[in-house]
Amino acid sequence: MKLVWFLPVALLIVTQVALGSNNGNNGLDMAAQRRAANIHRMDTIILLTYVSVMVVIVVTAWAFKHYRLRFIHESGVTLFYGLLIGFVIRYFGLGLLQSQTFDVETKNKTVVKEPPDYLMLEVKPEGGSSVSFHYELIEGFFADKRKKIEQQIEQKSVFSPEVFFNMLIPPIIFNAGYSLKKRHFFRNIGSILAIVFIGTTISCFGTGCLMFVFTSIFQMGYTFKELLFFGALISATDPVTIISVFNDMNVEADLFALIFGESALNDAVAIVLSEVIENFSTSSEAITLHDFGSAIAGFAGVFFGSLMLGFGIGCMNAFLTKMTLISEHPLLESSLFVLISYISFLVAEVCGLTGIVSVLFCGIAQAHYTYNNLSDESQSNTKHFFHMISFIMESFIFCYIGVSVFVTNNQRWSFSFLLFSLISITASRALFVYPLSWLLNIRRRPKIPKRYQHMILFAGLRGAMAFALAGRNTSTENRQTIFATTTAVVIVTVLVNGGLTSWMIEYLQIKHGKDAIEEGQRLENSMSCSRGEQHSDLEETIPVTMAPGLNPWDKAFLPRKWYHFDASFMKPLLTHATPSLEQTLPPFCLPITSLLTSSRQRADETSSFDSE
Repeated sequence: MKLVWFLPVALLIVTQVALGSNNGNNGLDMAAQRRAANIHRMDTIILLTYVSVMVVIVVTAWAFKHYRLRFIHESGVTLFYGLLIGFVIRYFGLGLLQSQTFDVETKNKTVVKEPPDYLMLEVKPEGGSSVSFHYELIEGFFADKRKKIEQQIEQKSVFSPEVFFNMLIPPIIFNAGYSLKKRHFFRNIGSILAIVFIGTTISCFGTGCLMFVFTSIFQMGYTFKELLFFGALISATDPVTIISVFNDMNVEADLFALIFGESALNDAVAIVLSEVIENFSTSSEAITLHDFGSAIAGFAGVFFGSLMLGFGIGCMNAFLTKMTLISEHPLLESSLFVLISYISFLVAEVCGLTGIVSVLFCGIAQAHYTYNNLSDESQSNTKHFFHMISFIMESFIFCYIGVSVFVTNNQRWSFSFLLFSLISITASRALFVYPLSWLLNIRRRPKIPKRYQHMILFAGLRGAMAFALAGRNTSTENRQTIFATTTAVVIVTVLVNGGLTSWMIEYLQIKHGKDAIEEGQRLENSMSCSRGEQHSDLEETIPVTMAPGLNPWDKAFLPRKWYHFDASFMKPLLTHATPSLEQTLPPFCLPITSLLTSSRQRADETSSFDSE
């Protein structure tokens, strides 16, 4: 009986001794737990704020479409919401999170050549064992107490730039390729590629050179490489606002194709240009011909390497969905489609290429091939999913741009630099729009009219890509000024250009609605007739009334050659299209083509023969 009472008492004494010896540790552990709970609560509050604003944005977008309000676009309203939330967080959110800040110096004044990625802090309370904490590096140094408090707000409400590139941007770019309107896009492919490659390059170097002249005159202390980098990132147009208005007003198809094609592809060119410029280094003070050639080769290698990788992954997924019966399980089919599409971005980044280019052309390949192999349910699911996620991501980014004006401390504002930037951007865009249109009109039919050229100049809005590129590196004061200026340019162009789009369409007398449809039909008939007269040997084989897109003279030279190769080889290989490769390739290829032909293709061919 005594033993029964003794054991609990002894256990209690041992526990109290152990707790007493670790009293310092327990106090520190409890404080760490309270800190973790407080951080979790703050993270939840910030996310709740963003999601609530997104709900308001969706309702606002519906109201603008329902009541046909065009004096300002929902993108501009989204920016305004972001500015409002940033103002509230900045001036009324202080004190939500209390923290301790320690100034840490390296031992023995060791020279640090590169900043650390993480910091391990070991705390040893008196009378206890040490406890280790793991911290992630935040750029910047703030000396006074107020800026340390402001930094707390920034840490809780600002996302890492890598989140933009790895999570937010890829769905937007993929959807641009997946939702591409192929008919009018490929009809204008020559003009679009000229604007994308030549125009973006002229805009990059034009902006960089003009800014270098301005900053040199006023001795603002910027290097030519920094300003050229600014010219590259600010050349990425994002006219999501204007495209949305074009859809609502149903403007002329060729104008829509030119502006949409530029916005879909020039992001990829701008990001490759910015990476090449940022990584460019020369051993001599003057840039030699060898340095220039290396830069061009680097650009071509990165761009076309990324293009082929993304297109190849898209074709691989098309072949996989063709040769398997995964379409019997739409959930798995849609999941595979989404995951492989995202893999195209990640593989390119791992290989040192550009994921943006890769995921764009993966989207184009998936739309052209894989989409035809999907079940009806998966076709609907993937289209709606990427359209929805693209809308949410774009709205979130515009909202976040507004928030960042007030809460980030890595933006250094310079109104003179902003003024020079707006002048340089407009002049550089005009520098390629009008001369390039004149050159294209020498051989192009139909020509690009002046009203189109004015609208292309006006459609140079900046958006998510320019903002994300500028925010990736803000380690120096000049880079912080570039980031702040890019943010201001996005806000100005979205609010001013986006808000005035409807008025500009009316002012330039651009046809829209029923007038645009009738004009398109008239133009198609006149072009078909003229081509029939010029090519009398094709009059019987290509009727005037043939649907646009089926007429080989409806496309430029390169697309026409690709059309024949695609119809005779690529589509039979990657889709269930008929005739199959067994019919389109020579007989000696039969052992291979039989392996590459699906049972559905054979069944379709058999049924077509029976019907005949």
